[in-house]
Amino acid sequence: MFPRKYKKLSSFKRFILKLLNVYALDKETLNLVNPNYKNYGNNVFKINKETIVLSRGILKLDRKIKSLDIFYRYAPNNLMWNSSARWKRIIPNITKRDLILTSLNSLKKSILKFSKDNKLKITVNLISDSSDKNFNDCINKLLKNDSFSIKFVDSKIMGNRGSYVECCDQAENSEDLIFFIEDDYIFEENCIEEMIITFSRLSTIFKEDVFLCPCDYPFFYDSSYKTSLYIGNKYKWRTVEETLLTFMMSKKLYDKYKEKIRLVGEKENYPFEKPLHEIYKTNPCLSPVNSLSYHISRGQPATTEDWIKLWNNNQIKFES
Repeated sequence: MFPRKYKKLSSFKRFILKLLNVYALDKETLNLVNPNYKNYGNNVFKINKETIVLSRGILKLDRKIKSLDIFYRYAPNNLMWNSSARWKRIIPNITKRDLILTSLNSLKKSILKFSKDNKLKITVNLISDSSDKNFNDCINKLLKNDSFSIKFVDSKIMGNRGSYVECCDQAENSEDLIFFIEDDYIFEENCIEEMIITFSRLSTIFKEDVFLCPCDYPFFYDSSYKTSLYIGNKYKWRTVEETLLTFMMSKKLYDKYKEKIRLVGEKENYPFEKPLHEIYKTNPCLSPVNSLSYHISRGQPATTEDWIKLWNNNQIKFES
């Protein structure tokens, strides 16, 4: 057995708690845990308060979450299935507009699931790369709700790098969490909840803000990848040193690494995300096992999960 660090409660305190019938004691850590018998032995996660992992006890969350700004950049006029082989996607006969609407539909469901039990200021900033009023109206109709705000922004520079830099420009006005999203991902319904709680929990444990990537990319399994595992909300998370351009950070991290973060769009790099990978060598970045989102690219977007079912449950076809 590995040695344990016990946090013993005084005998008097345990006696009083037992008399009041409000205590439960974890036998491994001797930490006081939530005596919620209706929870039937499940872990408990309360945003901005505490997490209670029954095998490890209570963790008071020092890293409070103030708000979430999502920067979703989309280019609806890119060709897909009828384009060159480079841009084909694994799902046949879809247009880029179909993909964007399906992506946004899954994102909306994930935000609403989180917002059902949690109050947090959330804004979806839609960074348009050459969109049009007709399609924007369709997006607005899809996303309109009372749980989060919507803001449309036209990118000042066309193209992938230009819209990324626009996200950086807009992130200057963020208060706390920043989530950059590309327009060819679909999201599990628990994605936003898992990421927000995990960010708070792991940033508390590391005593510094972390980067989070929602995708368990297949390329993480291509070689002997050195990593460490941590408990998040309902997922395990592992340290990684590379991601694509869908990732979460804080405004504090953005300010600290602004030059490198912006360099992704301001300079031609190989690979495209190289400046981010340099950051991850010194500042923790983690991704979930298994995936919370799937990159609808040219190859298999995930390792074992039923991403096709998720796609079918969220698919929306654009009708002009």
